Amino acid sequence: MKSEVVAGVDIGGTKIAVALQNLKKERISYRNIPTRTELDPHDILKNISETIETMLEETQTTLAAIGIGSPGPIDIENGLVVSPTNLPTWRNFPIVDLVKKRFGVTIAFDNDANAAALGEFYDGAGRGFKDIFYVTISTGIGGAIILNGKIHHGTSASAGEIGHAVVKYDGIFCRCGTRGCLETIAAGIHIARRAKEKLAAENASFDGTKIEDITARTVVEAVKKGDRIALEIWDETVKFLAIGIGNAITTIAPQAVILGGGISMSGEVLFEPLQRYLVENVHMLPIEKVKILAASLGSESGVCGALILAQQAIDNF
Repeated sequence: MKSEVVAGVDIGGTKIAVALQNLKKERISYRNIPTRTELDPHDILKNISETIETMLEETQTTLAAIGIGSPGPIDIENGLVVSPTNLPTWRNFPIVDLVKKRFGVTIAFDNDANAAALGEFYDGAGRGFKDIFYVTISTGIGGAIILNGKIHHGTSASAGEIGHAVVKYDGIFCRCGTRGCLETIAAGIHIARRAKEKLAAENASFDGTKIEDITARTVVEAVKKGDRIALEIWDETVKFLAIGIGNAITTIAPQAVILGGGISMSGEVLFEPLQRYLVENVHMLPIEKVKILAASLGSESGVCGALILAQQAIDNF
């Protein structure tokens, strides 16, 4: 008789992570596949489904449940991917119904930030806390709130969207339609954009790197080398992150703030000034009681959380 497993699926704009875990919570298989956003969402879902089926065949296991973390916004109640900016063709895409029709098992569905927060809460940097605020700083900025061990979804499952909190009223328009969102300053693509603009204005470069090749990583490396322009861009970035995160701390009063995503891997270049600016910005509670931590699961936070969603669906059935 084949043993049962749960599958976790973390859908990203460039790659999709798929993992299988047995009911003892032991990982038995893992795959990364390219998202291929040029494809129709039905074709992308077909690739995900075939990957799961191949993994089940290779491990000689049978499926009990699937957990899915998807870019938001999503409609949890109706199982829809509503309108993710990094998956522009996925408008009101009925992912839960389609996956359930193919596999005939319980489907647990949430947004990718909530899934990553669950992963860190149970298996990563959030272990030992009851209340955490998770922030992912990557191409975009997302967030999630876990209170007393449970995801706080809020109205329309939109709680925690710190990337779209307004921190600069006269800033540029965000792709969400609002002006001056934190994401328009501190997300990876906007760190790079601001650096390109400043370098062009001053007819300068980072060690001869072409302006069109500048990325957030390029900026971080230039900061580590002491480049003046990079330091100015980075200082402004961290100041605005401290405004957004500081407001969240004042509002939620979590025990810990956990930072994930590519930008969080900058190390002390990020965490030292962020901690300093948070001390300046937070006064309604003792900021020293709030731990500011780097996510410890790296790029696997989301798929770990998707597995937890699936496992919880079985446990609560």
